[in-house]
Amino acid sequence: MNKKYKIFDYTWHIPHQYDLLYALKGDCEFYFCLNIQYSWDMTKRPKPQNLNFVPYYEPQTYDVAILHIDQSCVLNNKKKLIYNQLNALINDVPKIVLNHGTPVFPEAYEHTNLSIKEREEKCRTAIMELIGNNTMIVNSHTAASEKEWGAGIPVIHGMNPDDWWDLPKEPRVFTALSTWGLDIYYNRACLVAVSEYLDEVYGYPLSYAKINVDTGNSPEDYKNYLGRSLLYFDPSYRTPMNRARTEAFLSGCCIIQVEGAHDLERWAIHKENIILVPDNPITIAKTIAYYLGPGYQEAVEIGQRGKKMAIETFSPAKYRQQWLTVLDQVVSN
Repeated sequence: MNKKYKIFDYTWHIPHQYDLLYALKGDCEFYFCLNIQYSWDMTKRPKPQNLNFVPYYEPQTYDVAILHIDQSCVLNNKKKLIYNQLNALINDVPKIVLNHGTPVFPEAYEHTNLSIKEREEKCRTAIMELIGNNTMIVNSHTAASEKEWGAGIPVIHGMNPDDWWDLPKEPRVFTALSTWGLDIYYNRACLVAVSEYLDEVYGYPLSYAKINVDTGNSPEDYKNYLGRSLLYFDPSYRTPMNRARTEAFLSGCCIIQVEGAHDLERWAIHKENIILVPDNPITIAKTIAYYLGPGYQEAVEIGQRGKKMAIETFSPAKYRQQWLTVLDQVVSN
C-alpha cells in the first residue's frame, strides 16, 4: 500500500525521532504534541519539513498514533503519566508503542526480596500490561526474543551518514553513556572500573560525553569531538541497538564492545569491524590501552570497516521500508 500517513506523536527521544522523520520524509507527515518531559530545541535541530507541532490530540485527524515507553515506566514517572493519558484518550486510530528499553530494571524493586530474575519478570509483566493490545516495536531482534520481552516487532534504526564527521583520529577513548540512572541496564559498574584501571594503570583517561547533539552549546562540538575520537567504548549488553554507538560507527571510530550485546551475531565481526571484549574491566582496560598505543593504526582501519558496515546496515532506506511495512499492516488491520 505505502500511502502517505498522518502520524500523531509527541516529543520523547528526540534523536530517535529525528532519524524517523528523516527516513520517512516524503512518505509520512508527523504531528508532534510538545509535553512537559521533553521539548524540541530548534537551535540544536532544525525542524524537518514533515514535522508539525500541535497543542493537543485531535480525533478523526490522523491515521495512526505513536506512543513511547521504557522499563522506567514501572515507576509512576512523567513518562508513564503521558503514556497512560494518551493511551486512554486515543481510541479512534491504531496505536504503535515504541518500547525503547528491556526488562532490566532491578533497581525498581530493590526493597523487595525478589531475585534478579524475578525482578525482570515483574518488570516485563508490568510493561506488557501497559502496552496491552497496542502494536509494540523494539529496536533489536534480541529485544523481541524470549531473552528480553518475548514480543514485539524489531525495527532497527537507520541514520543519515552525512550527519556525522569522520575526522583525523586522536588517540583517546570516548563514551556517550550517561553517568547516572539504570546502572545495571547500562553495566555502569564495568564502565567505572574500566575508567579507574585505564587511569591508574595506563595513564589514559576515559572521556565521558558532556554534550551531545541536543545539549551543550553546539551540535558541531559533539560531532567534532566524536569524529576525532579513535575509540568508542560501549559496556552495555542488555540494551537494544545503541544509537550513540551507531553515531560513533558513522564517525569512523573503532568500537570496543562488551560481548553478548544485542544482535551482534547479525553484523559484528571481531577485529574486522569491531573489537569484542569480555565483561572484565582489567581485560577491557588492557585492550583499550593497546589500541591507543601500538595498535593505533589497526584501530583506524577497524574503524573504517566499521563505518562501511554501519552505512550498509543502519541505512535510512532500510529503516524507511521497515516502518512502511509496519504502518501498512497496522493501518490496514
